[in-house]
Amino acid sequence: MAKRDHLKDYVPTKDGGYEYTGARWAWPSPEVRDEFLRGSLRLFAIGVVCVVIAGCVPAPGTFGTFYVVIPYLICVIGVALSGVALFRLSREDNPMRDHVYSASVPALPVKLLVGALGCIVCAVAALAHGIGLMVVGQGEFIALTLLFSALMAAGGACLLAVRVQAEALVFTRS
Repeated sequence: MAKRDHLKDYVPTKDGGYEYTGARWAWPSPEVRDEFLRGSLRLFAIGVVCVVIAGCVPAPGTFGTFYVVIPYLICVIGVALSGVALFRLSREDNPMRDHVYSASVPALPVKLLVGALGCIVCAVAALAHGIGLMVVGQGEFIALTLLFSALMAAGGACLLAVRVQAEALVFTRS
């Protein structure tokens, strides 16, 4: 399917606008939609705040080592892609258009998993780095390393919780 194939599902109307006539996907119920969006957006926002605050923590060596920086970047990419998918889901009516469903729903758990794994690997790597600094006698700022690791782990946990909620959804094609 080409990138713009969904445009053939829009037909002109008499008033000069366009109407979507393609396939649609329905949520299990309006209550499930509202509950999922409310809960997942709240958890996602907490996860984003944890990742952003962790990025501002000046833990020694945290952003000078590739084994912390690369997982952090993977986490940020996963969070950004997940945010776009959640935003598209929240803006779409029920039932949602097929091209919105196919771009958002099947890939959302994978994007959330990428973000969560990036967070968790980053937390573990930063913690290992901080412990290594303590062993060689340079661990005077271990509290900042612990704070960074805790924030990243909390962000990863929030993303995993949203992933569990997203995987539990069952849509029907109409």
